[in-house]
Parts: sequence; C-alpha cells; structure tokens
Amino acid sequence: MADRKKRSKNANLRVFMTILVVVATISVMIKLNRNFSFTVKVPLKFQNLSEDQILKSASTNTVEVTGEASGYDYFKYRFFSQDFPIDLSQLSRTKGRSYYVFNNENDALKGSLVDSEITSFKPDTVFFDLDRNFEKRIPIIARYDITYAPGYGSLEGFKMQPDSITIRGPQSEVDTISRVYTEELKFQDVRNSIADSLNLTFVNDIPLVKLSPSRVAYALTVDKFTEGNVSVPLQLINVPANVTAKVFPKRVNVIFNVNLNNYEQVKSSDFKVVVDFNEVDNLSTSLTPQVLDAPEYVRDIRLSESTVQYLLVK
Repeated sequence: MADRKKRSKNANLRVFMTILVVVATISVMIKLNRNFSFTVKVPLKFQNLSEDQILKSASTNTVEVTGEASGYDYFKYRFFSQDFPIDLSQLSRTKGRSYYVFNNENDALKGSLVDSEITSFKPDTVFFDLDRNFEKRIPIIARYDITYAPGYGSLEGFKMQPDSITIRGPQSEVDTISRVYTEELKFQDVRNSIADSLNLTFVNDIPLVKLSPSRVAYALTVDKFTEGNVSVPLQLINVPANVTAKVFPKRVNVIFNVNLNNYEQVKSSDFKVVVDFNEVDNLSTSLTPQVLDAPEYVRDIRLSESTVQYLLVK
C-alpha cells in the first residue's frame, strides 16, 4: 500500500515538471517572437585594398550597432555573430583623408540580423590612414659566429640564397631601410656541413613593412683541411731602369691550408709571389714579399719569410 502511494506521488511530480517545462518553453518562444531593441558591438572587416596601397591604421576596428529585431533572430546572432565588411576601394575622401560613413538604411548586418531595422551606428564614421605601398630590393646581412674543430674548415664559407630580398610597405618607412638581417646563428666545434634556413628581421620592429621572402636558406660546406707548403721563386717588379736588382733569398716557402680532396693538385707554379721595388725605403735594405696569385681552393696563406734583403747594382 505504501509503495503504491509512493509511485503515485512520483508520477504526479513527473507530470507537474513536464507541464512546467512545456509552459516555460512556450513562454520563451512567445517572447523570442516579439521585436525588441538591441545593441551589439560588431568587428569591422576591411577588404579590397588596392595593391599599390597599404592600410596604416583605422580610427576604430569595431562599431556599436543599435536596432530592432525579433528575440529569436537576436538570440541566434549572439551565438553566430558576424563581422561588418567595409570596401576600402569605395572610400570617400576629403582634405587628404579617407573615410567611410555608415548609413542606417543601406548598411545591414549579416547573419540572422540581416533583416533587422538599424537605428544607429556608433561611431557613424570610420577614418583611414592610407599610404602608398612602395617596394625596393635590399641586401641581407648574415649574423653568425662559427668556430671549427681543429683540422676542419670551409673553403666557400657561409653562403645564403638569396642574398637580397624585396620589402614592401609605406614609402615613408621603406625609404629609411637599407638592409635586413638574419637571426643570430652560432655553431662551435663544427666538423660537418650544415644546411638550413633562417628568419629575417630588422634591427627594430617595423610591423607595416613586409619581407618577401621572410626566410633565407643557408649552407656551410665543411671539409677536412691539412697544411701544405711549396717553394716558390720570387719575382721582381717595378725595378728601376738601368739597375740590376737582387734579392736574398731568391725563393720562399708558401705555407697554406688545403682540403684533402685538392691537396695533390697544388703546384709551385700556381702561386705568384712578388717583390715590389716601388716600396723601396732608402732607410731600409729589406722589402716585404706579397702573394699576388694563388689557387682558389687554398686558404690561410702565409710566407716563411716576412721580409727579404735586396741589392741594387748600377
């Protein structure tokens, strides 16, 4: 008997709750079908900017729209809000300023409020700061700190591709830029070749200036190097007329580093070491030999003799 009363009481409660939900739902739907005033803040979307122009700034990025719509349409808009597009190719212009004026009758919101009656836009005008979109080519300056493991080095050195880029932005800012830099790169104890890419940047942030491309590829070819040396005869140049010149010693050792692949190719005849008599100093009897020619695949060239003695005989 007690269980029957309990079941009856629970059934009555469920019926009551169902009726309550139905009544509440009907009440909400009735209210949503009524028109009422609304105010929404709408983000602005700027589009159709000419390629030869750049938008430096706008007086606002949002607009507050007031109007009337059904509660149902407004409810949907709150969940699926839309932006308001402004066609930058159709701006009005006066006294050097570009602007757009909202029109209560012609301008409409998108989405569920597309048929709403708009009563005001706040602000009613958006002002734009436009500049000429200017471009020029500038060189890339690499920033790197590379140290090699003993016996290793790079014949070609650090290489970038490309070595210059195009920048585009307001002419007033582009005219002040003469170069762009890579991000800083640091390697130590390098033994193997490296290839990757780096971001490009200005010393100071210039957000309105765009880089094309914004990254640059780099490569560092690393080889095993060894030291070599060859004996080379000294060549005398600019010897005064009617004078016989002699130097001591007549040959010097050229000491250099070369990668292992090219070591066997190095010959004495590949080098030209000269003594220039235009550098004669009457207070000294010595001259400094200079290396004028050398193979492209050798580096760190030095001579066994920093100076040589000379004698002029008439």
